[in-house]
Amino acid sequence: MTRFRLIAACCIGATAFSAEAQVPETAVSIKPIHSLIAGIMADVGEPWLMLQGAASPHTYQFRPSEAQRLEQAELIVWIGENMETFLTRPIQNLGADATVITLHEVPGIRLLPTRLGGLFVDEDHADEEQDDHDVGKEEDEHGEEEDEHGEEEEHAEDEREGFHVDEHADHGHEHDEFDMHIWLDPNNARRIVQTFVEILAGQDPDRATAYHANADKLLLRIDVQKDSLAKQLEPVRERGYIVFHDAYQYFERTFGLEPTGSVAVDPSRAPSAKRLAELRSALLEYEVRCVFVEPQFKPDLVETIVEGTGVKTATLDPLGVDVEPGPDAWFTIMEDMAEAFSGCLGDT
Repeated sequence: MTRFRLIAACCIGATAFSAEAQVPETAVSIKPIHSLIAGIMADVGEPWLMLQGAASPHTYQFRPSEAQRLEQAELIVWIGENMETFLTRPIQNLGADATVITLHEVPGIRLLPTRLGGLFVDEDHADEEQDDHDVGKEEDEHGEEEDEHGEEEEHAEDEREGFHVDEHADHGHEHDEFDMHIWLDPNNARRIVQTFVEILAGQDPDRATAYHANADKLLLRIDVQKDSLAKQLEPVRERGYIVFHDAYQYFERTFGLEPTGSVAVDPSRAPSAKRLAELRSALLEYEVRCVFVEPQFKPDLVETIVEGTGVKTATLDPLGVDVEPGPDAWFTIMEDMAEAFSGCLGDT
């Protein structure tokens, strides 16, 4: 197995291919990344989307038939084990012939540190004084302290809300150093396109011209959409809101949005009663206009927080559960998110 980085990709030799050479079998983990890869391969080949429907990349389990199909792939694209947990073991078991592109390792990809759930207001002040890495470490330390003192209370709340509790598990977002929702930054999307087109063209030089032409169209489309969404979101940039879990900071920083906080640290665990009370108080204190839910999770907690406050709710879907897979999917996901933000935070 080969883990590709950009430097390695640029050094791939132009292997001689016959006229009958097949398009490399390409497997992509999640829909928004698959969309970008499908755009590069448009009218040439069709990448396989591994995670279908509303399944979570943190909890999905590969079927034997899917594991067999993965073994046949020549190119495998994923973000990394802290995002697509279901792929960690299958990728480790691959043979030497597979080329695995781990996107969070690609040079030029912007990585942001994970934030502690709850209110982000105090963290914003700390961010002005420290670099991103130091802030991420400090937040992790505070998060561990909170878990130690509030573990029994949170677990009791988990059981009441029907969340799964695994006392021995490393709960993803709570302990990861960096936020892996990298595709929500248009500049990261550009870097993904630029990286993969070089890898694909190196492995399939007979079709390199088509791949590069598709990539150029994609890059232009990303730039045009970024400008359009910036104009759409400009009127709501300073309006407070709360998200279900902290998955949107790449989008937020790109377009200057200002979140007040998140309901959950880790979407697989319910927040404590104390955190819910803090969030409910914050609705009035920080003039929160909207609390966002996600289609993969029950809205009960959000309804509890906003009950009787007049604060609106809306849905954000970073994975595009209801979006048709294909070259347009990433753009639709970004448009739908902008529409949710502008609609719920707007004056109407």
